[in-house]
Amino acid sequence: MKKLAKELQEGKLEHNCYLFFGEERYLIDLYEGKMKAYLEQSGDASMNMDTFWGKADVTDIFDAVETLPFLSEYRLIIVKNSGLFANGRKNDSAYAAERLKDISQTGIIVFIEENVDKRSAVYKAVTKTGRAIEFVRPSESELAAWIAREFKVYSVSIERTAAVYLSRIASAGMEQIQQEIKKLGAYCAEKKTVTIQDIDDICIKSLELKVFGLVDALAGKNADKALEIFENLMEVKESPIRVLSLIARQFRLILQCSQMRNRAPRDIAAAIGVQPFVVQECIKQGANFDRDTLICAMKDCLDADIKIKTGQLGDTLALESIIVKYASPNV
Repeated sequence: MKKLAKELQEGKLEHNCYLFFGEERYLIDLYEGKMKAYLEQSGDASMNMDTFWGKADVTDIFDAVETLPFLSEYRLIIVKNSGLFANGRKNDSAYAAERLKDISQTGIIVFIEENVDKRSAVYKAVTKTGRAIEFVRPSESELAAWIAREFKVYSVSIERTAAVYLSRIASAGMEQIQQEIKKLGAYCAEKKTVTIQDIDDICIKSLELKVFGLVDALAGKNADKALEIFENLMEVKESPIRVLSLIARQFRLILQCSQMRNRAPRDIAAAIGVQPFVVQECIKQGANFDRDTLICAMKDCLDADIKIKTGQLGDTLALESIIVKYASPNV
């Protein structure tokens, strides 16, 4: 991504074929916009850009790539969620892979895909003739720096600790963080600074973070706090099954982190697919649970899920029972 950013800044792309994919939709949309801006620099963009959605005819896509640009240096072809990089379009994928071997130098094609099989022939063709870029969530320090820059648009400042806190409560990604920044920018316009208290006052915490707090209360043997968090979740109509699954997931993460606690948090995070700060907090929580208790907790969550779905036990009662059990000082 950094290499592409540098090329766009310098006004010279090295390739004519790109694949954008990954979890961070905000960054994908941002770089799609940058590619369009790049085209505008070379001439009339309105006459030299085509967008294909879904399972468009692959021959039409490459015919557009081969069409000579009009009063411009390049044509830009954007292909969204074509399915060419996943199962289901084997023949079309093979055709695309073959056409990419000899792509027009006046056409720039950008595939934007939700599902990508890195073993596919078309993916390998892109990496050979162009560049595949996976847009992942930036590191905590990178997010904090980005948040600080975004607040400057509103002439508002934020300390790093508050920026890190904001990045943690918005687990859905940078798009959600940006929405919270807009609210905070307006809310703090007069005092010109954002604090953690401001974030708590007006920002929406993710369900994952709320459940994290619930399990944290269990680790601290604070049944009242855990039940209060659970009751608040029920008041806002969160799905009990969803809450149960996240509690089970948190117990699993604590167990995984505890088993690998001799490794660096960043290495553990990469191994289990979470952010390093999650690993650090899970290790702290794990100090209050032994291995057998964590395994038992996951089994209890599974048993509760089965009983709820088979009508043997009410969902609220099942969750309250787990909360009371694992908040007990004797567990």
